[in-house]
Amino acid sequence: MARIIVLGGHGKVALLAESMLVEAGHPVRAVIRNPDHASEVAATGAEPVVADLERLDQPGIDQLVHGFDVVVWSAGAGGGSPERTRAVDHDAALRVVDAVTRSGARLVMVSYFGSRRDHGVPPDDPFFAYAEAKSLVDEAIRDSGADWVILAPSTLTLDDETGIELDVPEGSVRSGTIPRATVARLIAETVAHPAVRGLTIRCNGGETPVRQALGSLPS
Repeated sequence: MARIIVLGGHGKVALLAESMLVEAGHPVRAVIRNPDHASEVAATGAEPVVADLERLDQPGIDQLVHGFDVVVWSAGAGGGSPERTRAVDHDAALRVVDAVTRSGARLVMVSYFGSRRDHGVPPDDPFFAYAEAKSLVDEAIRDSGADWVILAPSTLTLDDETGIELDVPEGSVRSGTIPRATVARLIAETVAHPAVRGLTIRCNGGETPVRQALGSLPS
């Protein structure tokens, strides 16, 4: 049993993951910005916590994640302005990285398949701010010394849950699609596999059960 906090707790992936984590017996808190979403979070069995990651300073983030064994980042600005994208997906995320590095909590970061410094998104593309933020944060995580796993799924769909196809070795598959329910399962199974750490898991939807796929990874 792990004490888990999910940041971005009202997202479609997060709500599914919260139900899976609670079903597995973990006490889960889910951070939401809008108090109107508390009932939907509570319906998963998780405890809603109202806090605005964008506005919390470093001591506020430290306090928010204090005492948890696992911190799941499933938050994001959701395609807002470049300024808000940087504030949430970069600045707030880096504060979380700093907090878990000092607290010793395990960080499960939900990123995306193409997150890398040479992402190739042109500066005039609306996606550029997000691509930059995620790539910089992922790079900082790898350099942090924290206990971390980066989950890098391909394009999300609302299809039924599937297995996964891993990009192992890296570059062996191209980005495709993956159901949100499968990403939620990947979060839950990553929590259940503490030996899986220090890895970036790029994946599509596929045929291999998530638990089996994670069990095949180096530890």
